[in-house]
Amino acid sequence: MRKKRFKSVLLGGLLILSSIAASFSGALATEKFPITITDDLGKQVTIEEAPQRIISLSPSNTEILFALGLGDRVVGVTNVCNYPPEAKEKEKIGGYSNPSLEKIINLKPDLILATFGNPGKLIDQLKKFDLPVVGLNPKTIEEIFGSIELVGKITDKEEKALELVENLRGRTEKVLAKTEKLTREQRPRVLYVVWYKPLWTAGSGTFIDELIQKAGGVNIAGDLSGWPKMSLEAVIEKNPEIIIVGEGHPGGLIETVKAESTLSETDAFKNNKIFTIDADIVSRTGPRIIDALEEMAKIIHPELFKVSD
Repeated sequence: MRKKRFKSVLLGGLLILSSIAASFSGALATEKFPITITDDLGKQVTIEEAPQRIISLSPSNTEILFALGLGDRVVGVTNVCNYPPEAKEKEKIGGYSNPSLEKIINLKPDLILATFGNPGKLIDQLKKFDLPVVGLNPKTIEEIFGSIELVGKITDKEEKALELVENLRGRTEKVLAKTEKLTREQRPRVLYVVWYKPLWTAGSGTFIDELIQKAGGVNIAGDLSGWPKMSLEAVIEKNPEIIIVGEGHPGGLIETVKAESTLSETDAFKNNKIFTIDADIVSRTGPRIIDALEEMAKIIHPELFKVSD
């Protein structure tokens, strides 16, 4: 009799403790919200509760959301959001530079992830509808990590974001361990081709310039800023040892570059050092920027980065 009573009391106690633990856990999750942050566009935004219906206004934002395991909460993306493949199945809200206000509102989002380059007028209109808009505008790889952590914070995926950033930092440091101490003489001159004709390249202040440097190269357009045009004469004078073409454009950009007889005077042409890289991974401010770093490092320094590394 006493044993039965003891078991009953013990079971009741365990149920109470379980209930308290569940309540405590729920309270901790609720305590994270509301959250007020200042986004990369300098705007203060308050997120009342963990978002369940998220719209992304750029491919990089979409890639961050999916990398954090938030794909099931994404209800709308732009026409150019093509990665991961699951993103293509999401409702389209228009282009990167011309999203549809009506489509966005109809999807009833509780978070909109914008970026620098989205129409300012649209952002203002969305705020008039009391829709929380958070703008991202990282300018360096380190700031991309900060954007990932910010998205994790406002979506209740903070732990996942920290884990992802830790992994990306580790991969970055693995590359830098082999390239940081290279002398100037050990760093090949690199030309990155954004488009041709005319020849557009990437200068200082771009992610591509940072990638080339971290990968152990010297960007021959590093003395220019942004996305400048470069004459063939200037390219020949700076004589790149490696040419990397951002592929992903219709028509096969690398074939156009290889057909340019004037460039045959460069060391890159003479030594058959012309390579392609996915234009998306080098230009999108998301987790795949480190894929781009690793790929560039293998192109620029194959002797340091074996396929198995």
